[in-house]
Amino acid sequence: MSIPRRCARLMVMRNHTMEWLASKSPEDRHSIVVAARSSVPSIRAENALWKKHLSSEILKRAHEKERERVTMRAAVTMRRMKAVHAVASSGIVTETAEMARLLDPLPPSARVKALRAQIQFRERALMQPPPEDRIYVLSKQGKQISEDELRRRLITLIEDDLRGVIITRSLPSSLIGCDIRRWLADGSMVGRGTEVLRKSGQSLVRVSFPSQSLVFPLGDFEREIEEGSIELIEDLL
Repeated sequence: MSIPRRCARLMVMRNHTMEWLASKSPEDRHSIVVAARSSVPSIRAENALWKKHLSSEILKRAHEKERERVTMRAAVTMRRMKAVHAVASSGIVTETAEMARLLDPLPPSARVKALRAQIQFRERALMQPPPEDRIYVLSKQGKQISEDELRRRLITLIEDDLRGVIITRSLPSSLIGCDIRRWLADGSMVGRGTEVLRKSGQSLVRVSFPSQSLVFPLGDFEREIEEGSIELIEDLL
């Protein structure tokens, strides 16, 4: 440590300035400098302890931040797993017409629970962007919102989904640009998926073949895939 630094440290500790030191006689200044030099070992020891403490605190905070990150990730994963489990038995409602099939057989309390599960699944598992403010907040002033409001919100999410904000089915999104083979009685023809659209509340798939362009209702298209009359060529590679 240099003499000016030691002097500065000493003067800071004693709340003195350079003017104070300059005002001293040569003998007093000499004694002050000697005292400052004699304090070097203790100052170095203090600095070493301070640096060690600082390093320890930095490491401790780094560990705390990592634990917080892991805990937060675990909490998000747990919320997602619970949301998936809640709709595992009933399935995901992707059409407004399916709501009646899911809800009508249930008593009122179970209907509310099912609606909440569908909405929370879209929030936590699908991570669907909210189409309106606070749509995923399912309580108001500490009370659960009504069944009618839950229905309205789920319908809003489904309709927003079907407009293409998020695709809940993996099939339509993979069809765009995909080569598709359709088997016929006398052979097959190969086309390409060009569009997934909505018409009269129904999902449609357009496939362009060399000689024609065909539009399939999504349900029929999926059924033909299951029956083997339509194949996604990329799946065969």
